[in-house]
Amino acid sequence: MTVISEPITTLAGVSDRTLVTFYVQALRPTFAGVGIITPTRVQVLPVGGVLTTPDLDPGPARVCWGTTTYRIVIPDSGTPVALWPLIDAGLPVPSNEPGFVRNAGGIARIQRITESAYAALTTPDPETLYITFEG
Repeated sequence: MTVISEPITTLAGVSDRTLVTFYVQALRPTFAGVGIITPTRVQVLPVGGVLTTPDLDPGPARVCWGTTTYRIVIPDSGTPVALWPLIDAGLPVPSNEPGFVRNAGGIARIQRITESAYAALTTPDPETLYITFEG
């Protein structure tokens, strides 16, 4: 089971108290495979500017924020996870951003580099994903 918890504010930095709803689109087996998850909705109201869900079963789900619904995959985690990375991972790739890369793990940039140039780096940047090629 996984708890989703994240501070929620408006653009002005004011705590947002929008009701957030989590659910599955259709019946599915539990993550542990010992039961069935139903489409019953779980409604969560942020308290003190923080959205915190009860334990949720890992796997595909939906989150409804206002009138917008997002597809998410709830990970199996013993510690609380943030909601935004789950929403971001399920968003479509923007069609008007050439070279778009979705950041799913703290990467600041991606660099194409020859294997020899990479080998010559004395201290590779830990925030850069290097894609090497022969040359």
